[in-house]
Amino acid sequence: MGELREHWVNLRTASPSHLRVRLVALAASVVFALCLVAAGGGGPTVWIGTVVLGALVVAQPAGVMPAFFLVWAIAAWWAAVPGPWHWALLPAAWSLLLVHASAALAASVPPQATVPRSVLTRYAARVGVVAAAVTLVWGLAALAAAGGSGSAGVGPVPSIIGLAVLAAALLGYVRLRRRHTAPDAR
Repeated sequence: MGELREHWVNLRTASPSHLRVRLVALAASVVFALCLVAAGGGGPTVWIGTVVLGALVVAQPAGVMPAFFLVWAIAAWWAAVPGPWHWALLPAAWSLLLVHASAALAASVPPQATVPRSVLTRYAARVGVVAAAVTLVWGLAALAAAGGSGSAGVGPVPSIIGLAVLAAALLGYVRLRRRHTAPDAR
């Protein structure tokens, strides 16, 4: 119970710039839910769950909530959206990127401190590069979907590759984290 109280105190006493960074995660989770609606995926439970998990990312950006939100969102899209490609996939991917980046930024600066402009600039540049790469991959996926016989022409291969990349990234993160938090790590 003390940990919940600490999250609440951190949220109440956060600087305005820190709160704005956290609210980007909430806004991006709402955008992701709207993308699910536009793509015809999920239902009210999934949409509301997405926004609630986005609010929990705001409350706990340094914990497990951002990862849980991303896994939830990717699984919801994969399970609920028909077909391997949809135009709403691009804004959905951008919103997941914003949830991740804003949670990482909020976790890297103490809540009561003002977020330095240099850090914001660095994060914005990195997010821009990744957003450009996401846009390129989205465009290539659109071409692949158009090259097949409609959206069914590419089959489940993009989804399987995406999940394999996600699993490999999570495994790499866990191994890297263990190496850096081991007692003999310097």
